[in-house]
Amino acid sequence: MQPRTFTDYGIKLSQAGSSIFAPSRNIIIEMIMVQFIAIIIALASILVFKGDTMASNDITVFIVGIFGSMVFLGTLYSRISR
Repeated sequence: MQPRTFTDYGIKLSQAGSSIFAPSRNIIIEMIMVQFIAIIIALASILVFKGDTMASNDITVFIVGIFGSMVFLGTLYSRISR
């Protein structure tokens, strides 16, 4: 076995950095999907726990937000499943 040199560690570090800071397209799409799932869960939980004290205009905005997030999430999922 050869001892590792400093340049070997530098190459490995640069490869790790480039894989972190330049992810593939699938990882970026999955991160976007996770964000929209979190939006849906947050909006639905606000409606469940605070819906009785909210005005009807606010509830309408939350329902439209949930619906819009679900439509976008479905569109995104249909694109990546092709």
